[in-house]
Amino acid sequence: MTTAAPAIPGSNHALIRSLLLALFTAGGIGGAAAQSSPAPTAGSQAPPVSVNGWSYQHGGSDVHIFRCEQPSCGAGSKVTYRLYAAKNPMTLQQFRESQDQIIKALEQRKPGQRITLLGVDGAKGTAVPRMYRARRLTVTPDGTSEYQVNGLLFGTRASASLISSARDEKASNDNYAKFAAAVMLALAPKTR
Repeated sequence: MTTAAPAIPGSNHALIRSLLLALFTAGGIGGAAAQSSPAPTAGSQAPPVSVNGWSYQHGGSDVHIFRCEQPSCGAGSKVTYRLYAAKNPMTLQQFRESQDQIIKALEQRKPGQRITLLGVDGAKGTAVPRMYRARRLTVTPDGTSEYQVNGLLFGTRASASLISSARDEKASNDNYAKFAAAVMLALAPKTR
């Protein structure tokens, strides 16, 4: 099955298309199976950022996928991120508008699925560091619910998309916060 990303005007077209690709590749209910992935072997590359208690899998398109391995982060919870070039001029308003397009694309991908945007927040302006975050509730046709936090993080060295999904809203928010802190450290300037 092929899925086309919607046409998105503006200078952030590539970032939004990549974010949709990451969502389609790693996100969504059903993809949150509670199976453990092996740790990176000596021949494989470790992720740029990791958090203890999570198993790692390198996904396609440079998506880094982590699955919860302990009860404290919520069984079956998943966090994914992808790094991008720095100096992205996206504003909070553009991010907010992109969420409607992302929701439409995700709902079209799975007919009968309902996605509710619970909130969007973030820093105003385009100075770095800054973060944008959208919280969503997805309900599948069979009534299964999943909470997602989808964010864009901007630093001086790079930017990143970050997605946390869990059956529980608190777990989704807490897992997002843990990874966001770690990823923001990687995006910050190197110190002497």
